[in-house]
Amino acid sequence: MKRLWELKAKELAIYIQKFYKEKYEGNTNKRDISPIKLQKALYFLFAYWGQYIGKSKQENSKSEVDFSDFSENLFLEQIQAWTYGPVLPEIYTLEKEGALNNNIPANYLEDSEHNLVIKEFIDYLLPQIFDISDFGLVDLSHQDSCWINHYNSQEEFHSNEIPKNEIINEYCNK
Repeated sequence: MKRLWELKAKELAIYIQKFYKEKYEGNTNKRDISPIKLQKALYFLFAYWGQYIGKSKQENSKSEVDFSDFSENLFLEQIQAWTYGPVLPEIYTLEKEGALNNNIPANYLEDSEHNLVIKEFIDYLLPQIFDISDFGLVDLSHQDSCWINHYNSQEEFHSNEIPKNEIINEYCNK
């Protein structure tokens, strides 16, 4: 069942690019985020969001937020096991074509209480992801069983889908 509070990966990718360029303190040159860092940011945000919501629901915590309305899936787009780790092929293609340079509303993720919870989570985690080098993020993603189980180095084209429930289950069990 699709929940109301899932994001579109394209909008999230644009938000990550904007966050990196405008807010990340270490980016004094205001340069663009690398494709690898963008892909790994999307992947790790997905994985840790799934863990956060999954564990919150399992623990049935008495928090100020009712997590039962949230999907463990931060977004619905496909994630595949590529050579440099998990990749959202749709975002990869859009980025290659220059189609991620669109603006998003200034109040992106600030239009509802549910979206504010998501925004706070993303804004908290992104600087931690950005502090890791591109290939440090690749190395981290290569340790995940969900990538290992779906990556086949013998294939010419690496396009095996990583089921989202496997990512979420792996991170919930960490």
